Amino acid sequence: MANYYIKVGIKTDGSPVLEHYTDYTLVKNMLIGDGFHWQRSLEVCLPGEVSLYKSSEQSEIIGSDATEADRNITLINRLPLETYLECVVGSEMNPSASIEFLKAHAVISRSWALGKVLGAHPCNDSGYKNTSDCLIGWDDTAGHHGFDVCSDDHCQRYQGLQPITPIALQAIRDTAGEVLTVADGSLVDARFSKCCGGRTEVFSTCWQSRSVSCLESFDDPWCDLSGLSADRRRKLLSSILKDYDLVTEGYGYRWQNEISKTTVRENLWRRFGRDVGEILRLESLHRGPSGRIDLLRIHGTRGTLDLGKELWIRRLLSSSHLYSSAVDIEDLGSAFRLTGRGWGHGVGLCQIGAANMAVHGYNYRNILSFYYPGAVITSI
Repeated sequence: MANYYIKVGIKTDGSPVLEHYTDYTLVKNMLIGDGFHWQRSLEVCLPGEVSLYKSSEQSEIIGSDATEADRNITLINRLPLETYLECVVGSEMNPSASIEFLKAHAVISRSWALGKVLGAHPCNDSGYKNTSDCLIGWDDTAGHHGFDVCSDDHCQRYQGLQPITPIALQAIRDTAGEVLTVADGSLVDARFSKCCGGRTEVFSTCWQSRSVSCLESFDDPWCDLSGLSADRRRKLLSSILKDYDLVTEGYGYRWQNEISKTTVRENLWRRFGRDVGEILRLESLHRGPSGRIDLLRIHGTRGTLDLGKELWIRRLLSSSHLYSSAVDIEDLGSAFRLTGRGWGHGVGLCQIGAANMAVHGYNYRNILSFYYPGAVITSI
């Protein structure tokens, strides 16, 4: 395998607080879960080269078309791809999870990250729409400026050296050089989310309006843990999830929430700069095959606005981000009751489901075959 390097954009909670040592850089205020319900600051040790960029320097790296996420980047960490993956496997999930699950994650994380380094996954933003009555957009992972990937859930969780365990290292070494490809040898754009909610979603519901090979919608029975006793379910989830993920209601498989119409109006103005007056009702105009809404009509006293895609809808209907847009909306008068399924976009591998497959004796090849139908494991 070639000795690839990757550049990671790091967010910090305020001005970076750094201490430099021989083998790593200590960052005392790395921001994780930016905007999500688990947002917090961590103290992390970053291997490789760490460069600090001030606002004036960022303007040289980040173009005028940069996303808001790009403009919040304060550090660039350059390191070998395999070292990055060692950190990712333990950052995404509990690094003490089943070895077969961690091996499956190692393969998809390597496939996805290498695709970004090589520019193998196209990014076409022509689908953005901004008119008086329609606002559609998405935050894809291929349009960063000055670095390959960011360190947060927008790309892959990367939290430095601390999450690395012997079992995580073994997962990387046992799958060294292995990636997912399609028949012509192209790298699979191996997306994944925390919990699909019982059915996976297609790429176009969340990002560009195109089909992506091996990212299909199908029923997934593995993330349904309702058949387990409360004690067994708690033990399984504790072995899979990071501590700050365990606070998520019902691990995201089924959940319910309420949001006032006043808050919906405030979110629409604060996050999207639009005002349709007092909110009257919400109408689902289109859903993906998993039931995730990707076009929502907002009816107000001053008119209507169509909003998409799924992540922007999740931002509208929550103080942070709704678990997913696979949601049924009930009008309660002054508020909406939201009854939902899943945690995340639901495309590709379902982390809860894949980990449960491993617990039931399936190996990493079985897991990858299930979640990426048509893909093959290739050594590079």
